[in-house]
Amino acid sequence: MEKLYITSLQNPLVKAWRALKDAKARAEQGLFLAEGDHLTGEALTAHAAAALLIAEQEQARYQRHLDAAQGQNLSVYVLSDRAMGAVCDAKTPQGVATLCRLPQLHQPLPADKLKIAALDGVQDPGNVGTMLRTLDAAGFDALLLGAGTADPFSPKALRATMGAVFRVPVYACDLPRQLAALAQTHDLYAGALDGKPFFERVRTHPGVCVIIGNEGAGISDAVYAVPGIQRVKLPMAGGAESLNASVAGAIMVYDIVRLGK
Repeated sequence: MEKLYITSLQNPLVKAWRALKDAKARAEQGLFLAEGDHLTGEALTAHAAAALLIAEQEQARYQRHLDAAQGQNLSVYVLSDRAMGAVCDAKTPQGVATLCRLPQLHQPLPADKLKIAALDGVQDPGNVGTMLRTLDAAGFDALLLGAGTADPFSPKALRATMGAVFRVPVYACDLPRQLAALAQTHDLYAGALDGKPFFERVRTHPGVCVIIGNEGAGISDAVYAVPGIQRVKLPMAGGAESLNASVAGAIMVYDIVRLGK
């Protein structure tokens, strides 16, 4: 396995990889960086990696990743500690990362995706990543991203996914239009303070879509206006007026899993 050694921060590749912290650069290069031991292993297992980056002093520690990269015939770049630190977003890099191909997000949603969640302007990357992780654990089929939703391939969101980004497909869309199309086959649940109790819901379609709104403003009027939307609320007997977006989503997702409906 050929290893390419890079030490200079001025190397064009280092500059290009460093730029991947920005969404525009990710789109232009068609790549994102999955940092750390866990995400690297997830990317290699999913065969989503395009190349392996490893700190020179960490090669023995991550021999299993080097072996996996060799088995997939990937390019391996050995970086100096300074170069690795510049490329990575984490304050304390773990010394290994993968360059991964950025999926095409603007694709039609396949008809076989029956268990779905949708994010309507969720701006916190941590909430986006946590929601993906929840959907992965719960066996949901897809995540829809509406306008204003944080990029799930940003460094913070990726860390929160814990690798779920490699298993749960993501679709960026005109959310009200996509939900209107789903209304014939899916029950659409949108959180609202004036909604009906979520735990008393009645399922009428084979599919289901849980819609999570913006952390401050909630779900948009355009989504609420979609025919077939069911406004629902979670019980809150205490003093809190609302729940964290990803927490509310997780409760609804897992109650659907619990009841099978």
